[in-house]
Amino acid sequence: MSKRSRARSVTLLTAAALVVSGAPALAAPPPRILQQPDAPPLVPAADELVATAETYPEADANLYTVSVARNGVPVEPRGFALDVQQVVDAALDDLQTLGSAPDDPLLVLNPYGTNTTGVYAQFGTQGDGTLTYTVSSPGTEDFTRVAADHDPNAASFEGQLIGVVPGVENTVTTTWQPDDGEPVEFSFTMTAPPSASGDRTTLDRTVVGNAEELTDGLFAVMGLRRHIDYTLLYDNAGVLRAEFDLDGYRTDRLEFYGDTMVTTVGTDKVARIDGLGRVVATHVLAGFEMHHDFDITDDGKLVILATETAKGSVEDVLVSLDLETGTYGKTVDFTQLLAGYKSRTQPYGPGPYGPGEVDDWLHLNSVDWSPDGDSVIVSARENSAILKVDDVHGNPSVDYIIGQREVWAGTDAEGLLLEKAGDFPDTGGQHSVVRHDDETLADGQYYLTMFDNSFWRMNSRPDYTGPVPAGTSPVATADPSLRSEYRKYLVDENAGTYSAVETVPVPYSAIVSNVQDLGGPLVINSGQALTFAEYDAQREVVARYDYALEGATENDFAYRVLKYEFEDFWFAES
Repeated sequence: MSKRSRARSVTLLTAAALVVSGAPALAAPPPRILQQPDAPPLVPAADELVATAETYPEADANLYTVSVARNGVPVEPRGFALDVQQVVDAALDDLQTLGSAPDDPLLVLNPYGTNTTGVYAQFGTQGDGTLTYTVSSPGTEDFTRVAADHDPNAASFEGQLIGVVPGVENTVTTTWQPDDGEPVEFSFTMTAPPSASGDRTTLDRTVVGNAEELTDGLFAVMGLRRHIDYTLLYDNAGVLRAEFDLDGYRTDRLEFYGDTMVTTVGTDKVARIDGLGRVVATHVLAGFEMHHDFDITDDGKLVILATETAKGSVEDVLVSLDLETGTYGKTVDFTQLLAGYKSRTQPYGPGPYGPGEVDDWLHLNSVDWSPDGDSVIVSARENSAILKVDDVHGNPSVDYIIGQREVWAGTDAEGLLLEKAGDFPDTGGQHSVVRHDDETLADGQYYLTMFDNSFWRMNSRPDYTGPVPAGTSPVATADPSLRSEYRKYLVDENAGTYSAVETVPVPYSAIVSNVQDLGGPLVINSGQALTFAEYDAQREVVARYDYALEGATENDFAYRVLKYEFEDFWFAES
């Protein structure tokens, strides 16, 4: 029995039926009420969910789609309603008899509504093995992967085939290699539905170095302002291979917990999605709105940047969500930790939050958790500061601050500033500050990497007349004559110092943007410049990708671009 079948041991709370149509060549199971074996008949409820499976017309094999209606009205799985996901789950169970063998699989296009071109695949086997597949489409490089098997039963395979290109004809060739036996090949051709976001299926790629040196993985383009509720995943050739359909809010990042992927899908909603595309849990954070970033602790808690909706100020608290229990609550309130500094700020507007004033005095934009003292590193864009907070789940306190000293002069936080070791300017409006522990360093030392936007504007401190870091600019656009930077600091907590280890000039972006250290190579996204690139360990560009649409302005940008391998999730671990 598969993981999904075991999940059905919970009695459905709504009546549900499966209808199969458009497949005269296959013996479909008869429609029935979905319930536990040996359970008493379900009493029809006022809220009735019905799943319908139909053959997808643009394919040369029996590829199915599953739709759900609630009381006769179609509903979208993308709403992340768990009862709808459960009915889809049960419908796939009913269809499993159609996946008789590796050369006669059950194929369903995006049944859970989370990945617009993902193909669910299931079939019976004669034992363990591996499934390799290749997606071919006109004008693109072949996309070959080994699919992760999410069925622990050796007598069947269950996984999701990723890589179908939207809006074009794709030929998918699968090869099942049993551990003991001859390989079995199967192929089908489908014209995929167009991109749900309507965005580009191929980015403009400029190869500067050797494309073979690009790291494995898919680039996740997150928070693309022109359609915020989609995340687009591109391969190294710049071809769109997957598309997350969200629930009105961007993906801030992806984290993996157990056998699930964790991400933001609504302004107050976190979802856990498994490798099949099924939403297995959602968590609604009533009283809070998420923004910018989150991280995960070793014991399965999310540390989330949030706005407490009952407060007057925004983007200045941390919320902790326990993924096991679903409990959540505010753990850090910076209006309390930095009360003396906040007293010097004032609301401002109009701005990105609307026509009125907003009390955006800190504007936290990244968080990185460490088991070292249950601490976090947070980045504050508004005053260009980097802060370390200890004991975030206990009695939080600010351990230190990195930033322009004059900004903090005369406040009770002034004594928390680390000393600069060396002659270099501080950052301006930095993003994506991440801690990197290194076993070659002494205890109390570690690196911080970041995207230094080199932008300076404190709207909440109009009275500030002190110095600003050299090289920063008040230009709030993607001015090509300016430069932002990748920066790497060495922090020495024992000495109370920080020093610049490395800087690399990158395309200017006053806001948003990020860097990602892949263990040597870097991915750097300059959001307002509408470009990202992968750099090698010597900081030379290997390939650059441009994602602008014709007529795009600085008001269009991707908030963050991160690269993921999706090993042991979509793809078998190498």
